[in-house]
Amino acid sequence: MNLKIIVGLCLTLFSSYSYSQNHILKSPAQLALAKAQELLNAEKYEEAVTKLNEVIAQEPNNETALYLLGTAYQGLDQPEKAGSYFTQAKELIDVLIKSNKFNTRKQLEYHIMLYQQRYSAEQASLLKMPNTMKEPVKMPEPINSKYGDYAPTLDPTGTRLYFTSTRPNSEVRSFLKSKKKNSELNKTEEETITESDEDNYYVEKIANQWGQPVKLPEPLNSDNNDGAARFTGDNQMMIFTGCGLPDGIGSCDLYYSTLEGNQWMPPKNLGEIVNSSNWEAQSSISNDGTKIFFASDRCGGYGSADIYMVEKNIFGEWAPPVNLGGIVNTPFTEYSPFFSQDGKTLYFSSDGHPGYGGLDIFKTVYEDGKWSVPVNLGKPLNTSKNDRYFTIGGSGEVGYFASDQGGKGLDLYEIEIPEDMRPQPTIVVTGTVTNAKTNANVGAYVMVEDLNTNELIAVRKSNSATGKYLVVLPAGRMYSVSTNKEGFFFYSQSFDVPKQTKYREVIQNIQLKPIEKGTKVVINNIFFETGKAVLTPQSHLELEKAFDLLRANSTMVIEVGGHTDNVGDENSNMKLSHDRAKAVREYLVNRGIPSERIQAKGYGELNPIATNDTDDGRKANRRTEFVILDF
Repeated sequence: MNLKIIVGLCLTLFSSYSYSQNHILKSPAQLALAKAQELLNAEKYEEAVTKLNEVIAQEPNNETALYLLGTAYQGLDQPEKAGSYFTQAKELIDVLIKSNKFNTRKQLEYHIMLYQQRYSAEQASLLKMPNTMKEPVKMPEPINSKYGDYAPTLDPTGTRLYFTSTRPNSEVRSFLKSKKKNSELNKTEEETITESDEDNYYVEKIANQWGQPVKLPEPLNSDNNDGAARFTGDNQMMIFTGCGLPDGIGSCDLYYSTLEGNQWMPPKNLGEIVNSSNWEAQSSISNDGTKIFFASDRCGGYGSADIYMVEKNIFGEWAPPVNLGGIVNTPFTEYSPFFSQDGKTLYFSSDGHPGYGGLDIFKTVYEDGKWSVPVNLGKPLNTSKNDRYFTIGGSGEVGYFASDQGGKGLDLYEIEIPEDMRPQPTIVVTGTVTNAKTNANVGAYVMVEDLNTNELIAVRKSNSATGKYLVVLPAGRMYSVSTNKEGFFFYSQSFDVPKQTKYREVIQNIQLKPIEKGTKVVINNIFFETGKAVLTPQSHLELEKAFDLLRANSTMVIEVGGHTDNVGDENSNMKLSHDRAKAVREYLVNRGIPSERIQAKGYGELNPIATNDTDDGRKANRRTEFVILDF
């Protein structure tokens, strides 16, 4: 808990109510009280206790002295004593409130004291609880250095870890060291070789081992402080904190850059909708790029720094930031949010929610339109020092964070996370999009939709140079992941992700077929009731894509082909396949496509594309195909 900030307010807002506002401090009790505040601000807690006891000896009912005693014992990590003094102060203040001797400013300080009282009461219980997980492991050199290393963020697959460091630039350091041999260094150069501005780095995990740190290239790093880099799930967009830049709005602002092919675009300020004249930093962007969480000390918040969220509106623009409210934010400090892959779980650091001292890491979940009461992740992850910048990958098994528990500044740590502290499971679908005719990589739109509700979850784009795409699918829905590119037939695949699923990665390479005469495409997300030619509601999403394609290409004539596996009577399968093809044709005609542009034909079990000896093979053979007859 940031005692210094709160104590600084004590005698301003929480002054003794037996004296007038303009009274000059003369009495021994008043002088002792003023001296106690100075000692608390200097974190000299034992000396402050001595001074405050002098006040209590003269004025046993001085609620300010009792409150400050609670604060001092908090600083001494004695929560039981702290709670006792907070309770005594609260009882005295309750009397003042009832007698209308407690103005608005003093009620604010009373509100702050209630948080401190809660902190002390629950801290006593936390300290007695057993460890909730294994000991964290400090990451080895050169990932950690003798400089500040912090703000880790893990990609969804857990194979790339980004972090911020103040280590000197290696090229500059080598040059300066060579000069140092000749005693040519001036004062500025001596400082440079000791520590540098903040820069962003990453390390890759290969064969389960982390490699060497790599500094992100320009323009993602500059000559100023650039830190806390955060990426969308597919690494195509980056949000980071820039301080002191020419286009800055406040002391530190949020910036973004996008990857176009192999080139990162020059960073842009997120603008005055997001940034203020104050401090904005320590952001986290959702995997789909539609939400950003960040910390800010802007006016109008709950404490010294709060967590805010900004979301893209229906026009694709960032809407004004929203404070996460009094469940998450306190009158103290909330920092370093991390919005996990499941799209629901938020991790953050706070010294206002009950913890072990300093900043602790907490978890809250957004459900039913509200955030749950934050839960402390427990020890040994959290300590009496500052523990912050938590991040976790898609599997949810291993987390990373920064802490000064080693006593030499912030370092990076790795820790196994118990199941009850993990985000909900996800699956990662990744691959490359290529031209089926030329094998060239294609930059195409990738859409994620809910097959049951037709809700559009996210729109992404595969990289134009590499063709790579990645989407993260949280548990509890049935998804359609489709790919669309002008001049090509669309491609769709469905993924059912039950609530109880376990993390997995699915490689789904996509070959888009050009729109030309003779092209044959399997339409994956058309479903029928078992043994019938009745389209299920989940088919409508795919059929609408087919409708849009035919409407956009007014000269296209297609054949809808129905196919079955070899289970059952051959004649029955032929009839079923024909009836299903007709059902698709009728849907499209009823939507407005001229009937002469669509033919329907059943092939029964005549043209299998896989073995009929397995469930997966039979499923592949039960399919609907479109063939372009004319274009």
